[in-house]
Amino acid sequence: MKVVLTGAHGGVGSIVRQMTADRADIELAAFSREQLDITDPRAVMSCFIHEKPDYVINAAAFTHVDKAEADPRMAYRLNADCLEGMIKASEKTRTVLIHLSTDYVFDGKKDKPYTEEDETSPVNVYGASKRAGELKVLAYPRGIVVRTSWVYSRHSRNFLAAVPGLLGNQTGPLYVDAFQKNSPTYAPDLVNALFCLMKDRIDSGLFHYTNSGGGCSRYVFALKVRDLMRQKNPAFFPAPVLPVETGYPEGAPRPVYTVMSPQKISQLPGVTVPHWQEGIENII
Repeated sequence: MKVVLTGAHGGVGSIVRQMTADRADIELAAFSREQLDITDPRAVMSCFIHEKPDYVINAAAFTHVDKAEADPRMAYRLNADCLEGMIKASEKTRTVLIHLSTDYVFDGKKDKPYTEEDETSPVNVYGASKRAGELKVLAYPRGIVVRTSWVYSRHSRNFLAAVPGLLGNQTGPLYVDAFQKNSPTYAPDLVNALFCLMKDRIDSGLFHYTNSGGGCSRYVFALKVRDLMRQKNPAFFPAPVLPVETGYPEGAPRPVYTVMSPQKISQLPGVTVPHWQEGIENII
């Protein structure tokens, strides 16, 4: 199976490259932002015609929530507009396009996990730009959208992945947001689900993939990391973790609760949905 990957050096793309290295069933052509400009339709068309992929995993995106609010044009360009060229190229090569999206397409007003049937209502530019991209992909007969959230691994450059280092290096308490509740997702678990979609020859649809366990706040996540660090080394004393519950008075508004249910995708053969606490062991 031939697979083209965009966003090859990102948090998800790096794990896709690692996990395909020893797989004989996947021939991966991975492209970083420098190697393939996904906003250039001609470059995308040329790439797809040359590679003739069975699947494309689009892991490239504009993900900075506050910067999206300040520069909506760029957010829409990278999260939605570029997909038109990607879809045209996919049509030409009869390729299935897997597009990664986000829980931020929801407004966060529910009190139980969101499913694929729930209505979307983004509260910020980032979420709106991702929803615009979703609609383009879902209108393509060979389009798959996989929504995920708080994806982390050792290769991620985000708060969840940074927690062990912060706890080990802080001289004072680590103050952590206890306002938002979301679903942490260990990147290799997500990538395994993407591989299962391709192995089962799924060619369209909308899916949620996050780890199970009902989600948590960043504060609870940090507490769990601290507990595991202490268990592994009882003589080590990580920094204390204290909650911040004031929300986001500055920058883009955030939805408060966006835990998603992975029930639908979990029914596919080979898909595993571990508890969100299990992935933490791999970043300590």
